[in-house]
Amino acid sequence: MRKFPLVEVLVVIFAIAIGVVGWQVDSYRYHLQPGVKAKSAPSELYARMSIRYANPPIYEEDYAMQDVEGVSTFQYRIRSYNCREITVKAPAAKVTDVSFFFGGLDQDGIWQLVNRAPLKGATAFYTVYVKQLADYKQGERTVTFTDPHYWAVTAGRQYSIDLSKQSPNDLLKMQSTAVADPRYEQIVRDFREFGPDEFRANVAAAQARARASTCK
Repeated sequence: MRKFPLVEVLVVIFAIAIGVVGWQVDSYRYHLQPGVKAKSAPSELYARMSIRYANPPIYEEDYAMQDVEGVSTFQYRIRSYNCREITVKAPAAKVTDVSFFFGGLDQDGIWQLVNRAPLKGATAFYTVYVKQLADYKQGERTVTFTDPHYWAVTAGRQYSIDLSKQSPNDLLKMQSTAVADPRYEQIVRDFREFGPDEFRANVAAAQARARASTCK
């Protein structure tokens, strides 16, 4: 029976160890690929709310925020009927204000809002727009409505009846669904309360100046 020298045995063991380590490295790289791909996926967030007024002194307000690859910019613009337009703008920076704000909009139901027909005698008309690009997927939504407080509180219930499924004796038993939806007012509040203290203070100052402005 042949006896293997100690040197040959050590060489065989070393070769086996190298093979095992190489397999583990390849396996690690294989499992790491999805994570690397997700990290390189583009990330973009956009949110905007415009309010158009039917009567003076304010003609239009506009909030606009975006976060592209972690760099955020946001601004507020107001125009009065009396010829003045003021813009408050924050410089681009790697801050989390917009990303946290967008997460709040998501949690408060921005993607579930639907268009509402203008109410009779409405004095303010809202347009809310959001867009998100993440993990190679994209979604966007535009919603229009008037008087968010009405839709949040006063709208009440909507009644309907399906004559094809009910007998004449059940005509008075109409089905109802809730129309009031607090998300409209909450989303508007989110935009109104957005930003650090300095930005909100500048917005308030711009609003006061626009209301007091006169044409020259």
